[in-house]
Amino acid sequence: MSARTRDHRGERPRAARSARRVVIGAALGAVAALAISSALTVGSRSAGGAPPAQAAFDAPVGRCLDWAADDGADVHTVDCAQPHLFESVGPLSLGGLFGPAAAFPSESAWLSMVKEKCTPLASTFLDGRYDPFGRFIVGALKPSQPGWRNGDRALHCGLQVVARSGELYRVNGGARDQDQADVHQPGTCLGIDGVDVGDPVDCAQPHAVEVVGVLDLAGPFPEADYPDENKQDEAAGPACTKLAEDYAGGPNVVAEKKLTVYWDSLRQESWRAGTRRVDCKLGALLPDKSGFAPVTGGVRGAVSIGDTPAPPAPATASPGAPAKSPPPTVPSQAPSPSPSPAGG
Repeated sequence: MSARTRDHRGERPRAARSARRVVIGAALGAVAALAISSALTVGSRSAGGAPPAQAAFDAPVGRCLDWAADDGADVHTVDCAQPHLFESVGPLSLGGLFGPAAAFPSESAWLSMVKEKCTPLASTFLDGRYDPFGRFIVGALKPSQPGWRNGDRALHCGLQVVARSGELYRVNGGARDQDQADVHQPGTCLGIDGVDVGDPVDCAQPHAVEVVGVLDLAGPFPEADYPDENKQDEAAGPACTKLAEDYAGGPNVVAEKKLTVYWDSLRQESWRAGTRRVDCKLGALLPDKSGFAPVTGGVRGAVSIGDTPAPPAPATASPGAPAKSPPPTVPSQAPSPSPSPAGG
């Protein structure tokens, strides 16, 4: 049995979402960071003083930032070839929208500004090929409330890789030089948060899905025209099933362990941005089909599937802090086997 993992950021049933991370912004000491779905304020700027690392916040387009402290108090610029948490796509001045006496914007207002003003900058930075459903998330560094009262109206837009917990994964290399596909190395298990997908965990721990391979849809669809989801399913179904059989060690292993083959599909925005790769993975649904069942153990060993929802993941992370676990390994963009054009 196989099925496509539907993952369109809340537009599809929770039972079929894949491993997309919750979009939350970074937090950098004297400023607060935000992304499209959340706005956070961590740290503060003294009422009359300058931020602790002004040079970092004046980073021009293409400059990368990193920090070690959870509150970002030690933020500093780094060469983008080095591990970093934030890559600038450009600063914006909000002085024309908000005068000296303007109240500090609400969270929803900040989110709207990031979506409307930072996303175009990210697209320009990536030569018009930003994938809004890909690995990189558009975020921004905004003034703290004390800074706002003292006239700070700068918004620093950037790209980051965000865990579902809200923590940030470090990235090696600039975003312009990387594939934006949100794919994982085969053998990666993505944890479970209630009935939904969480951050990568050891496969011996309860998880929602286990990645068994990465499929390159450029094989069956070499033309630029977007293949609709039904066409993607026809190609991905047999290809991901074959990858799962090879990964598991035999054609009957997946069924014997009562697991199901899932795959992601790409939206038009992703296709236009040049994204072609998707994850193939194994998982199981709860008996009532309300979401993913907790699976313990990788398919190559003993597997246990729970019949009740997993508990929600504890909110122990500090959003915007560097992730405590290493970032998930992204497979290199090597040619993948071309899938059969027939469904199965």
